[in-house]
Parts: sequence; C-alpha cells; structure tokens
Amino acid sequence: MAGKGSSKADIKPGRNREKIPMCRSIARRFDPHRWSIKGRFLYLTGALLVLGNLFLIGYLYVIFGGVLERSAQAQLNLVRTTVSIEVQGLEGMVRSQAAALAEMPGVKASLAAGASDGMSDFLLSYGNNVRKALGLMSLDFELSGSDAKETEAATWMENVGGKPVLFARWPVQRGDTRVGCVVTRCDLWEGLSKIDLPQGLGIALASGRTEGSLQILTERGALAKGLDFEAAATGLAEGHGDAFGIAMPLDNDIWAILSFDASGLSESRWNKINLFIWFFLGGALLIMTVLYLNVIRIESFFSRMKKIIISSHSNYFAERFESDSVHCLDVLHCHNEECPVYQNPSLTCYLETGSEAISPKWRDTCLFLNKYETCHNCPVYALRKGDELTEMRNVMNTMMRLWSEFLERVGHLLAYVLRSQGQSGLMPSLDEISDRLEQMAKLTFFGRDVQGAFDKTEVYAQLGHVFTEGFGLPKHMVFEVDEDADRLVLALDGIEDEGLCKHQVLLSCESCRACRVAEDVVSFYNPKLCPHFNCDMSEAVRVCMPVVMSGKVGAVASFMTTRREWEPLRAQMPILRKYLDEAGPVLSSLKLLKLSKEQALRDPLTHCHNRRFLDEFITKYEPLIDREGKTTGLLMCDMDYFKQVNDEHGHEAGDAVLQQVVGIIQANIRRSDLLIRYGGEEFLALLQNVETGSAEAVAEKIRKAVEDTAFELPSGSRLHKTISVGVSEFPDDGDGMYKAIKFADVALYSAKDGGRNKVIRFKPEMWTDESY
Repeated sequence: MAGKGSSKADIKPGRNREKIPMCRSIARRFDPHRWSIKGRFLYLTGALLVLGNLFLIGYLYVIFGGVLERSAQAQLNLVRTTVSIEVQGLEGMVRSQAAALAEMPGVKASLAAGASDGMSDFLLSYGNNVRKALGLMSLDFELSGSDAKETEAATWMENVGGKPVLFARWPVQRGDTRVGCVVTRCDLWEGLSKIDLPQGLGIALASGRTEGSLQILTERGALAKGLDFEAAATGLAEGHGDAFGIAMPLDNDIWAILSFDASGLSESRWNKINLFIWFFLGGALLIMTVLYLNVIRIESFFSRMKKIIISSHSNYFAERFESDSVHCLDVLHCHNEECPVYQNPSLTCYLETGSEAISPKWRDTCLFLNKYETCHNCPVYALRKGDELTEMRNVMNTMMRLWSEFLERVGHLLAYVLRSQGQSGLMPSLDEISDRLEQMAKLTFFGRDVQGAFDKTEVYAQLGHVFTEGFGLPKHMVFEVDEDADRLVLALDGIEDEGLCKHQVLLSCESCRACRVAEDVVSFYNPKLCPHFNCDMSEAVRVCMPVVMSGKVGAVASFMTTRREWEPLRAQMPILRKYLDEAGPVLSSLKLLKLSKEQALRDPLTHCHNRRFLDEFITKYEPLIDREGKTTGLLMCDMDYFKQVNDEHGHEAGDAVLQQVVGIIQANIRRSDLLIRYGGEEFLALLQNVETGSAEAVAEKIRKAVEDTAFELPSGSRLHKTISVGVSEFPDDGDGMYKAIKFADVALYSAKDGGRNKVIRFKPEMWTDESY
C-alpha cells in the first residue's frame, strides 16, 4: 500500500507539471502583451489581411458607386450645359430676329398706319428666307399694333398644343412713339433636337408641375424610369436600376429632363472588384512570404531602433502607449530621495535612471547600479522587461513625455515672444520651431537694418521688401498719419493700378477703422467691418494693421491676399506684427528727428525758414544754379516804421502783423519759392528759376498788397502799414549768392532812403565800396 501510495504521489506532481505549461501556453496565446513577434507579424497580419480584404471590397463597392454617380453627374452636367447654351442661343436668335424686323422702315410705317394685316405677304417671304438661312422651319413672325396688351421686350416659353414654343417680343418705335411690337416664335424642340447625345443619355421636354409630376411633351433617347421630380429638380436623382436623371427649368412652365443609363458602368464596376480580389489574394500571399523571411530580423531591428531613438531625440510622437508601472520603491524598498523615480513614482524606472536612461541628466544615477552593475541585472528591470514591442512602448512613452515638456516650454516662449497668447496652449512641432527661429532671426536682422535708416523712406522700402519677399504680399500699402492735417498720407504703395482704400479714408484719420480703434482689421470674418475695404470679398481678404508710434497709431499697413492663401498667412500674422513693432519705434524716432530738425531751421513765430536754413540751402543750391544757368530773384523786404507798432500797440500786436505779412508774401510768390526771416521785421524771398527782370514785378505785387491790407490787431483794431523791397537777381547782379543777397539789401536801404513804401531794383552805382 505504501508503494502504491508513493507511486500515486509521484504521478500527481508530474501531471501538475504537464498542466501548468499547457495553461501558460493557452494564456500566452490570448494575452496580447505576451504575443511573440511571429504572432504579431504573421498570424495577426494574416487575420488583418483577410479582414481588411473584406472591408476593402465593401469600400470599393461604395467608392465605385460614388464614381458611378459622379460619372452620371458629369455626363448629365455636360448635357445640361449644352442644353443651356443651345437654349440661350435660341433665345438670342429669336430676340435678334424680332429686333431686326422691328427696325425695318416698312414694318414701322405699316404699324404706324395701323395696317399690320397688310404685311402678311412680306412676313411670309421674309420668314421663308430666314427659316432657310437658319435651318429652323418652325420659326415664325407676327406683328401687333399699339393696342396690344404687351408691347415691352420679353422672351418666354409656352406649351402650345403639346409643343414647347419659344417666344420673343420686341417693341417697334417710330420716333418717340411706340407703334406696336414684333413677336417671333420657334419650336424649342426643333432647336434642341440637333444636340448630339452620347450613348446612354436621353433628353425630354416637359410642361407643368403638379404634385411632383411633369407632362412629357417630347423626348429623345432613353429616359430614367421612376424619376423623383422633386429630387431631380434640386440635383441628381436615381430612377429604376442604374438610371440617373436631373430636371432643369427652362422657363416657368417648361422643363428639360436629362437621363443617363449607367448599366454599362455598373457591370464594369463588378469586373474591377473581381479583378481586385484576385490581385489581393496574390499580393497577400506574397506579403506573408516576405514577412516570414524577415521576421527573424525584426528582433535586431527593434534593438537598433531603440538605441537610435534614445540617442537622437529626433522624433515627435502624437500618441502614448498604455503601460503598467513597476517601481523600485515597491520592489527594492528604495529611499534614495535624489532618484527621479523616488520623486515621481509615475516614471518608469529603467528608462529614467540607470545605464540606459534616456536623459543624460539621470544616467547612471540608480542607487543599486553598484550592486547590479547594469540595468539588465536589476530585478525592477527584469519585471519591466518584456518583448521588443513592450520595451519600445516604454521608450516611446518616455520620449513622448520629454518631448512634450520641451515643446510645451518652447511653445509658451514663442507665444510670449510673438504676443500670440491665444495659441500658447498649442504644442509646436520641430518644423514649426525651426520656422519660427528662422523668422525671428530674419526679424533680428530687419530690426538691426532699420536702426541705421537715414529717413522714413528707407524704413518703408524695407517693409515693402518684407511684405513682398518674406510674406508673399505684393499688394500692400502703408498710410502714414499726418496729425497736423488730420489725414492719412500714402507712404508706401505696392499697387500701381489701383489703391486698396477708397479715397474718402485718406481725408480723415477717423475714417480708417484700424487707425481709430488701434486694432487689426480683417475682412475674412466680417466683410462689412470697414466700408473702405475696396476689394472683391468673394475672392480676396483685406487686412489693415496699425503701427504704434510713441503710444498711438502713427501708420497703418494694409495688404490684400486671396481667400485661398489667407489660412497659411493667418499663422504668420504674429511675425508680421513683430516686423511692424520693430519698425514703429524707428519711424517714430525718425519722425521726431525730422520734426526737431525742421523746428531748428524754421522761425517759431512765422514758421518761415531761418538764416540757418538759408546757409544750408545756398551751399547745395548755388552749384546747381551755376550748372543749369537759370536766374534766381532775391527780394529783401522790410516793414516801414515797424517799431511804432511795438511801441504803441505792444509786441503781441507786432507779432500778429508779422504773421499777416508772411501770409501776404507767401500768397504772392509760388509754392516752390522760399521765404526766409532774415531779421526782426526783415524777410528774404528767394524766387527760383525766374525770367530776368521779372522779380521786380513780384516785389511790386507784394508792396501793393501790403499797402492795401488793414492788419488786424489782437485788440480788435486795424491799422495800415507799408513795406519797402530791395530787388536783385543772381547771377546777373552778383557772381555769388551771398553777394546778390547783399545787393538786394543795398537796394532795400536805397528804398528806405527814398521815402519808403517803394520797390528799388539794385543798380551797380548803388555799391560804392571797392570790395564785397
């Protein structure tokens, strides 16, 4: 008994040992995490190929059905276009025939005399000739007198005795009187019967529409049976079998029904599907053979792929794999507080610490490396280690986390730099980061280049280059705000044939919405946002962007692009805004510099140029005059007894008189001439390119205008003053500009000595000194 018992005891453990591997094998087959490479690539692929074949057959059936429908649609649309063109041609023909007959003198005379019945023979002869020439035997003409109900020009169709007839009416005018009308008609079907219909197409004309049905008048070819009129009137409709049809209205009561028999295409569809099945079976067999031969190489491929991914960090992945976490905290009771896994248990141990760590920062930081020497000997790694796909999941998950953190930081930084906070939550790709960095580098170069600009023209020219070459915006303009005149001035014009804004917007800054609200104005979302967009909103997108200078809008950049190109351009708007932000302070500085320079060269009271401007001007002007050989007139003007105004009425009154005198002088000289305040009440008028001897006449006009003017004083009173003018001309009176000015001053003193209120032309005998 003991032997029997011992033998039974020996047998049971053996049976258990046989059942356990079998259970494990069965469990392994149904556990996707433990599938072998062959199972994943061969068996699963074979099953997916079979399943995919079934799906593809169904997909092809649907696709070919769509192709069949599109083919029918294309054929019907072609015939519909042909019918539409033919109908338009017939309408134009009958209308032109009616108009031609209405212009005949005999017809006008007959209708004016009320004898339209006497034209029967003429109409018969005329109609025969026209019918023979046009090949339309149903073409007919009719005259109606002025008592007809309808005499206005019109074209319409009617169902006359079961035939669709096309009518055209044209009024007959004799002088200013309408004496009647001409009515032309022809059989519509006769004109449409000439259309060459491809095989399988049919056409019919129908009348009436009652409860979705039509009365067929005439037909040609095979019409779709059981056609749903309501569906056909709005688009493609199916009849019985593989027939399709559409209905198109020709007039209120006349319809054209077009039909296409696609049975031939349907048979071809099934032939193609059968051919695909045989090709697929052959291809699937070939694929399975190739997979079997290459599966032994997959293990080494995955090992190499893992090392490439770990070392390169070159890819961005949009998905994460599901993975069970196993931590050294649980397995080894680790308390290394510097370990990243200890700080964040959600991390995967052997991918974040140890000899195979992805991040160099955490490589070789595992506390147990000294004990196990390598990750492969670590029990945590052994628990985490699975097949190659499982390891690749862990690698991909870690790479995903690292890249997502990196790209998220970069995305926030780019959003902050580009002021696009609305997109700060988006994670940019490496290509987007590369593009942004390249754009920011170009922006840096642009900012450096405009810093050295001499004037605003250079800055606007560089902006125009950026619009055209950098953003592909050849249609652009920049308007500069003129605060003194309260209007917009065109500073950069990238459109030669037409402007982007209507003329009204240039007359006032308030007319420009971008200038008024200091925000970007885009027509894509609201074409009515600005009444001055001045472009076809169905095809183009208009954008206006204000340029801020010294805390307010100093200019407006406006450009136009197509609606198709708007979406990629919209992503570039933050960069474009940065270019304008770079240009704004430079333009503001140049504007202030120019203003301060002008203020330094102008008299603050009269706003005339001062002596400093005259010195700079003569240096450049005198060589030009010598080269061109033209004459310059010089008028030295001085108020007579001006000191009395200051003494009797005060300096405020004297200033008012000087300002009014400046207005009088400027009104009597050209805009190209210059007026300079030479002294206290002394002014020099420089008349450019005048005829010899003409300067004295201009001086006399000024003297007479001052004499006739009653100057208004701040107190409200008025007074009369006179002016004395000395005249000289360069180079006739002096070989140097300053010398000619001196001679005009000598002539002025001669006028003062001669009693004032005079114009004296310089003469050589007035200069008594030996040298200038």
